[in-house]
Amino acid sequence: MATKRSNKGGSQASGKDSQKVRDSILEAFAAHWSEEGEPPRSVARFCRNLAITEAVFFKHFPSLHAVEKAFWRGWISGIISAVEEGDDWEEFAARERYLAFLFALTQSANERRSLLLERFHDISPLSHPGALEGMRGEFLEFAGRLIDHGTSSGEIAERRGLTALYPGILYVHLRWVIDQYLKDESEGFERTDAFIEKTVTLAFDLFRSQALDSAADLLRFLLPGNPWSGCSGNGK
Repeated sequence: MATKRSNKGGSQASGKDSQKVRDSILEAFAAHWSEEGEPPRSVARFCRNLAITEAVFFKHFPSLHAVEKAFWRGWISGIISAVEEGDDWEEFAARERYLAFLFALTQSANERRSLLLERFHDISPLSHPGALEGMRGEFLEFAGRLIDHGTSSGEIAERRGLTALYPGILYVHLRWVIDQYLKDESEGFERTDAFIEKTVTLAFDLFRSQALDSAADLLRFLLPGNPWSGCSGNGK
């Protein structure tokens, strides 16, 4: 029995050490990009600076691109976990939950502003870089839970196919918030706070009202068939 306990303890210690190495790789990657203005390009040089072997690196990540994907996924996941574990989370309506998340995100962004400027300054909020797929996936799951909470309470109107689009709409909004934050030069980023409050209010007003239903009906009327194909046809 003593031997089994010893093995278990060794396994736990090994797991903690492995996580420590993984975290150090992620932090070193972020620090390099923030300080140098570009992500690391060479695994060999990156490992030498971090004082680890390439074998250790590849045990955790298949490439530097994978490190970036894991970093952004971990960043957004950490913010989501922090707000969902808040004392008042269960009492919040969907709108309040989303606001809490966005304000927590901007607070966290203050610690990563240099890196965020390097990653996001020249890409559109509508773009989908492969390095952000993990971040996008984590957020869409969170947004899905948020929308479900809103529909179950009646705060968000259930609209068959349209409701399924809401998480994606909120992801575009999230990227828009990041873009606004990075362009904000007001004291204490007050304009970003105001932007968040006003756009979230508008979004949830639309989610609750019949405005989206009316817009969808108008779109179907104006663009019969596939709406993305326009109104072209064989008519004279």
